Amino acid sequence: MSTVNDNRSARERAKAIAEQHRAERRQRRRRCVLCAVEESERTPLGAHPDGLGPSCKDVDGCELRVRTGAV
Repeated sequence: MSTVNDNRSARERAKAIAEQHRAERRQRRRRCVLCAVEESERTPLGAHPDGLGPSCKDVDGCELRVRTGAV
């Protein structure tokens, strides 16, 4: 009977850990692959045309930040 309780408690711990990881993933901020600026209302991210990952929708501002090293 104790193995059943041990298995149940192990499953509950695994569920709690998985939920914690999901919550951390939801809270994580995305970063632009080109200039590494964090996503915000001021700098929304979109898909990069070459499929590299998220990148700034404002391409000119992104290129300016990369050139000036303002990040």
